[in-house]
Amino acid sequence: MTQFNFANDFNVSFPGDYAIYLPAINEGYAPFTDRQLDVGRAVPQGFEIKDLAFWSGQSALWNYPYYLHSVGCYSVGKDPRGPLFRRAPNTSFFLGDSGGFQIGKGSLDGLEGSLYQGMPGVLAVDAWESNYDAKRWIIEWLDRYADYAMTLDMPLWAMTAKGVKSPFHNCTEEQLTEMTVRNLKSISKLKDGRTRWLNVVQGTNWSNTQRWWQAVNWFKGSGWSLAGTAGWLGGLGDMLRTVVMMREDKAFDPGMNVLHVLGTSQAKWAIFLTAIQRELRAVNPELQVTFDSATAFVCGGKQDQYAVLPLLGSDRKNWAVKLVTLPKTRGYANQNNAEPFPAASPLGSQLLMHHLVCRDDEFEKNRMDPLSNMMLINHNVWVYLDLVKRANDAAFGPIQNIPDEFAAALDAIADVFVDQNPMDRIDAYQSLFDRVAPVVINDPEVDLDLEGP
Repeated sequence: MTQFNFANDFNVSFPGDYAIYLPAINEGYAPFTDRQLDVGRAVPQGFEIKDLAFWSGQSALWNYPYYLHSVGCYSVGKDPRGPLFRRAPNTSFFLGDSGGFQIGKGSLDGLEGSLYQGMPGVLAVDAWESNYDAKRWIIEWLDRYADYAMTLDMPLWAMTAKGVKSPFHNCTEEQLTEMTVRNLKSISKLKDGRTRWLNVVQGTNWSNTQRWWQAVNWFKGSGWSLAGTAGWLGGLGDMLRTVVMMREDKAFDPGMNVLHVLGTSQAKWAIFLTAIQRELRAVNPELQVTFDSATAFVCGGKQDQYAVLPLLGSDRKNWAVKLVTLPKTRGYANQNNAEPFPAASPLGSQLLMHHLVCRDDEFEKNRMDPLSNMMLINHNVWVYLDLVKRANDAAFGPIQNIPDEFAAALDAIADVFVDQNPMDRIDAYQSLFDRVAPVVINDPEVDLDLEGP
């Protein structure tokens, strides 16, 4: 069991009893924690900007050592220096993302050649293959900094309606898969062994997930990462099909100890993933399921939203985080106005509204400043971490207090893993799985930048 030598306010161990949530820290938040507080800027008494660095083990607010960070946040060739990278041994768990999402969108800065929306698939393949230096930089960056890292995949969603703006939109499934296989061969050649690799399993439906698996499963690192419909976007039914298929191919034998699920922080998925972890430990007692999302950062940093912790309990309506746009009325900026911030967290409970709505000029267009957004993010991350813990306690604690359909789904997950014909058992439970966690990859309401409803 990995022990971190600093404060961990959520008391999460690795491996732990529950699936572990990894906040997906963006490129703006981490370096901000190195800033100095502006003179005269109103903040809670005793607050320092460095306290926002929850991974440091030295925050006076709260500390948590697990996080995801993506190489896709940087321009090709850059070697970032900052608070996420100043790490002593055994101080944190850093899962590095390989930037496949940014590559798929065509937004990774610094690629050579011409990658553009609407280009023919064969030209997109040629353009990517010409970027050997970029691939080398990604692999070496992850090997240098990350404890675990995801392999460099070319996401299949690029060829769907979700990827219509992707330069790889006109690529075929075969082209995307073949590019990924060549990426895996590059990792095999270039890796130095300082990080442990998680092979990404992709899909946009059950059929192409199986084909993808057969193409990539030769690369066995230290575990796996589930994306697209192989992950939560395929609903609980297809995720179970994927995991059962992998188990039958001995994907979870000892040594392959991590199964990561990309892009969710929903409370129901926290308990479903813990249930899957519990069953897979019959094969590998050291296996740890992890999952991530950027929701707390995007909502707090770009949309001026703060998260409100849900009640949970037996009513499904009480399992969703409420995201509220911060009101920015000028009256809140008056430092004599002592109205409190209306949501609880270690930081939120100290905030007054004028700490966030801080600009009082008559014609000010934005009454918040960057520190306002960073404080919202810190509050939001804590809410999601607390949500994950409370949801798992409600599902697996001494007294179960969850919606009846969620309880039925947990029983069904356990049943699938012990059945001699697990795929048939998944089919039998499909209507239940569709009710609790349906396929959402083609849902227009789902934003791949976040995690959907």
